[in-house]
Amino acid sequence: MGIAPVVPAARDLTEEQYRDIERFERAIGQYLAGEIPEDVFRVMRLNNGIYGQRQGGTNQMVRIKLPAGTITPEQLDLMGRLSEEYSRGWGHITTRQNVQIHYVELTKVPDVMRELAKVGLTSREACGDTVRNVMACHLAGACPHEHLDVTPWAEAAFEHFVRNPLGQRLPRKFKINFSGCSTDCGQAMFNDAGVIATTRTLDDGTVEAGFRVYIAGGLGATPHPALALEDFTSREDLLPTIEAILRLFEQTGNRDNKLRARLKWVVDQLGIDEVRRRVLKIRHTLPASSSWPGGIPAIVAKAGDAPAGRSSTVEATAVGQGVAVSLTPRDPYERWVATGVVRGTANGTVSAVAYAALGDITASQFRSLASIQRELGADVRLSNRQYVVIRGLTDDQLPTL
Repeated sequence: MGIAPVVPAARDLTEEQYRDIERFERAIGQYLAGEIPEDVFRVMRLNNGIYGQRQGGTNQMVRIKLPAGTITPEQLDLMGRLSEEYSRGWGHITTRQNVQIHYVELTKVPDVMRELAKVGLTSREACGDTVRNVMACHLAGACPHEHLDVTPWAEAAFEHFVRNPLGQRLPRKFKINFSGCSTDCGQAMFNDAGVIATTRTLDDGTVEAGFRVYIAGGLGATPHPALALEDFTSREDLLPTIEAILRLFEQTGNRDNKLRARLKWVVDQLGIDEVRRRVLKIRHTLPASSSWPGGIPAIVAKAGDAPAGRSSTVEATAVGQGVAVSLTPRDPYERWVATGVVRGTANGTVSAVAYAALGDITASQFRSLASIQRELGADVRLSNRQYVVIRGLTDDQLPTL
């Protein structure tokens, strides 16, 4: 786009980030010196979002958490530089809205972690038996069909559970996902805790926005669609509900057999009625906890979670499954608009999808995306389809994009 990357002032590391990185750097030295057993170091490595690669040597894959798939220009620029300086020249978008870079030498991993911390990112608990990256629909806040903007809720869940003592040595990984409507573009139905925004009509005729929480979903060799916990969960009760689900899993998950350790196997063993009873009982007693997360989280109160709303003048683009099949235009630009652009929000903004083959993005493409985002003043999200979604546009900007 002809715009040089902007180099922002580095952020100071928080005390928690500094402690994470210093401990891990020390552990690397002890491990390479033979002072820490492999199985002990493996847990610490995974809890810091680092996977060992299987090609031999000490190359690592670093998984970077992006809550709700949100990413800024400075973070995109950093991805480009990290992939060149520490990896093979490209990174990879995952189906959980993370970015991964491969072939990072083990002793260089703490340097990567410091770079990430300076732009507000972390790899903490992106792997291992922990609470993984908290996902959200890539159109959250820009979807004409949503009941709530679930973006700040996903960010609040991330902030509450990252480094939380409850989630450091779970029986197995625990996944949380948010969708803004029943179309479920975020795929909440295949997560341990899937949250879908909804509404209910009260006795006085007013409409209350809240959530329907689903539990124990999963794919793998034995797929298990999530089951509804209760008919309606209020906004004030949402984080306590997710914490109650996590506490139940921590207490009852199978720690002897990893193949049967996910929450879906707890439901298989106890039955969904008993799981519901226990979760709701735990939630009932959570106000006595020192870490009680009840009420509207500060990040939600500050950012707001009002839905994008539906335009009264522009027909809303259909999203999700069941979209009508039709012949697309022959002109490449018109074909892209017909298949990759979402319109119909009350505020008139437009979203467009950029396809990344296999989720792979080169260093130069990372930097180009950062320049595009700056030039157009756009909001960028990574999707669970491994795409890049550019939001907050106007129709006039589409040809430029």
